[in-house]
Amino acid sequence: MLPLSEQTTVTSSLQDYLEVILNLVQEKERARVTDIADRLNIAKPSVNQALTLLKEKGLIKQDRYGPVELTAEGRRYALKIRHRHQVLYGFLTQVLGVSPAAAEEDACLMEHDLSEETFKCLLQYLKSQDIDAPLKKEIGWQDDPDQ
Repeated sequence: MLPLSEQTTVTSSLQDYLEVILNLVQEKERARVTDIADRLNIAKPSVNQALTLLKEKGLIKQDRYGPVELTAEGRRYALKIRHRHQVLYGFLTQVLGVSPAAAEEDACLMEHDLSEETFKCLLQYLKSQDIDAPLKKEIGWQDDPDQ
């Protein structure tokens, strides 16, 4: 699990929300509760509960009944999660030959629990084998937002 800070962590479920909000804003220029619920295939009251937690952590802003916006910290965190997802998806499909459907599901599971150390080693391996450049082109992988 990626820590938000020394004292705070964000659960894998909340990480999924951040990633979905980021994707919706980039695709539709806004993220509404209805869109988030549809994308995650869950009920709107569940989305509202999760959004309350994300607000408490300072990761999103939302006026009553308005669209959901990522704070600067929320955006940084969401980009980091998406980066992990892209790298893992690319590794699974392009290096290991996993089917896109299975790779999508597995990358989503792995992105939350893979340690930072292991992820960095995976990146180093991909770079050492000159695999990172083709992956970037093939899947649109963007560099780590913290670098």
